[in-house]
Order: sequence, then structure tokens, then C-alpha cells
Amino acid sequence: MWTDYFKLIRLKPGKVITFLCGEVDFSKPNLSLEVLKELWESDFPYLQITELGKKELYGVPENNSEKPDKFETPEKPKLVKVGLKRSGSKKNSV
Repeated sequence: MWTDYFKLIRLKPGKVITFLCGEVDFSKPNLSLEVLKELWESDFPYLQITELGKKELYGVPENNSEKPDKFETPEKPKLVKVGLKRSGSKKNSV
């Protein structure tokens, strides 16, 4: 079932006309994964890939929900004062 791999967002399941694949009926449980993968790769705004989809279709390992023991923040850069050199006194000569 395609809903194990992709999630429909901001739309109710039903017929949608897409630029890439024409009419796609998202209420059917037997949609082609190749069609959905093609829509996903073309940034179709109403599909979201699931963790299982990432793993099975793209080989991405599942996201571990374990938090790291210690989170180190990067050091802040040191500020350096930069001044403009002033030349001696300015006199308007006419």
C-alpha cells in the first residue's frame, strides 16, 4: 500500500490532476510507487515521504530518536575592532 511510503498532506484523498502524470486518484490503495516517487522527486507539494519510504526507496537509515548525551555549541567568533585611520587635520584650501 502506497500510504506506508508516502503521506498525502493538505489534500483529501481523491482525484488530482498533476502536470507530470495527469489524473491521479489518491483514494485508491494500489497507486504505483514509481508514479508517487516521480511526483515526490518533482517537488509535488501534497506528498510527504515517510520514514519507511526513505528507508525502502532511497536507502536512508531510520531516524534515531535518541538524544545525544551532550550537545556542544560552537564557539562564538571573537569580535575585532576595526577603525578607520584618520589623516591629520583636514583644511579646506581654496
